[in-house]
Amino acid sequence: MRTISQRELRNDSGRILRELRDGEEFEVTINGESFGILTMTPPPAKPQRFVRADTLRALYADAPLSAEQADDWKRDVREVFDDEVDDPYARASRRRER
Repeated sequence: MRTISQRELRNDSGRILRELRDGEEFEVTINGESFGILTMTPPPAKPQRFVRADTLRALYADAPLSAEQADDWKRDVREVFDDEVDDPYARASRRRER
């Protein structure tokens, strides 16, 4: 781990960020006293945008729902979630045609 001053961090931030990306770690000092550690954090996981219908069914299979909520859920699953992968825009336009 390299030690750098706050001034070096300010003046050479581009170089230091590239070195961080490449795995280097830095101890930052202010007036010679340790202030903190700079290290690269892993990138966040990308959120999943689509969930398969069978996955949703399994997740909500044991959900505590009232009878009315359960009926609504089943209707929504039948109307919206099918097991086919298709164009969501086409599906929306089919709903508008109804």
